[in-house]
Amino acid sequence: MCQLCVSRRDVIKMAAAGAALPLIGTSTQASETHAPASGNYVTAAKETATWIRASSKKTEQGLFWLPEPDYPEKAATVTPPATIYSGNAGTALFFLELADATGDHSYLEDATRGADYVLSTWKDVTSFPLIKLKNAHLDFNHGLSGTAYSLAQIGRATGERKYRDAAIEITNRIVAASAPAGDGIEWTGAQAAGLGDGSIALYLLWAARALEDPSYAKVAAKAGARFLEVAEREPNGGLRWVGFPFEKLGLPAGTYMPSFEFGTAGVAFVLARLYQETKDQRFLDAAQAGAKHLQRISTVKGDSALLFYREPDQKSLFYLGYCSGPVGYSRVFYSLYQITGDRDHLAWVERYARGISESGVPTHQTPGLWNVVCQCCGTAGITDFFTSLYNVTGKPEYLAFAKRLADYTVSRGTNLDGLGLRWYQAWTRVKPAEVSAETGFMIGASGVAASLLRLHRAEQNNYHALLFPDNPFPTARRIA
Repeated sequence: MCQLCVSRRDVIKMAAAGAALPLIGTSTQASETHAPASGNYVTAAKETATWIRASSKKTEQGLFWLPEPDYPEKAATVTPPATIYSGNAGTALFFLELADATGDHSYLEDATRGADYVLSTWKDVTSFPLIKLKNAHLDFNHGLSGTAYSLAQIGRATGERKYRDAAIEITNRIVAASAPAGDGIEWTGAQAAGLGDGSIALYLLWAARALEDPSYAKVAAKAGARFLEVAEREPNGGLRWVGFPFEKLGLPAGTYMPSFEFGTAGVAFVLARLYQETKDQRFLDAAQAGAKHLQRISTVKGDSALLFYREPDQKSLFYLGYCSGPVGYSRVFYSLYQITGDRDHLAWVERYARGISESGVPTHQTPGLWNVVCQCCGTAGITDFFTSLYNVTGKPEYLAFAKRLADYTVSRGTNLDGLGLRWYQAWTRVKPAEVSAETGFMIGASGVAASLLRLHRAEQNNYHALLFPDNPFPTARRIA
């Protein structure tokens, strides 16, 4: 594989979901726009739903949304239809949130019919050529853990038992797929929280409560025991995890990503969550040691901070989103603040937030926030982050920055053909001229519109969101 030619999309399809992105120039391309006025977030979300509805196909199995409507021959882009990342399982969750936010029952019908398609096709996920990693199809964003989560949420909203039953069936299959490893268990052998065993463990913790089966949490704890074994001790007493087998990509020896998606930040977060559920002190100690390592390697300027993308070759590149940026790696610090009450942990969350807000985005594109608006690495995920910070701190500057991001994102939308609102973006950073508009949640319009809905509800002091198991921020906040 040509290390300088590989794209993030290529990597997800072939080996490691973005771990091999080289640093090259920044895109300044922007699409033509015809979008709702600034601040009309619900209107924008509805217009997005209009576009997604226009892409729908009625089948005997249920409602199928094209992942990339400009290319109707594509049944899938990055992940199969029954998944969250770029598939129908994520889009159904957007319609569920839209129904809840607007009271429009027709959106719940969309979510239900989309869930029917997921219900009928989820077994196809196991044969989809995703990445060269054993059991990758069990991952949350890209595989069956997320599928089960989506179905369970649809079941909660509708009261229909078939969705919950399918979620339980999938979850039991995930549990059965685990294999002994050292003193614990593993599925993929990658500890990562974005793509690997960490994401599966987080789902199982959620499922233990949502599906009322405490045994799932015990399985997750066994995975945590394996995480403790493979930790690398730092001279200063910290811990780090090389969460993904990067050598399979032909990357340089010693490649390390501290990010939430692939490295220490995500693993430490999983361990913090495990402590919250089990009260096993080993998990908390390791999570705090991981956070200590992240603090030590952060680039701090005044009272702001960011973490580099990758070492040894890309330490001057700073992503700003979820996968490799502060939106992701702040989560371990917020969880530790929840657990300990130590405000120094919250101070680090805010320090990383200032790393974003002082970077000049969104009006200035940086190498770590290029022409991209999605949940995974773009402005939608960052908008959610600042909305959550406003919810937990009450600081108006966080709400103001979330609105600034959202207004920018809405202004970037396109509806020139009257079919509805969508976003053309260069999701693959190393191919800035390759733009596409997708419907899915993590890399498409569903996730963008969901962030707008959540911001609107925060502004109205009636916040509610379907946050994934890897997100520790409050799912609801209401002020009388």
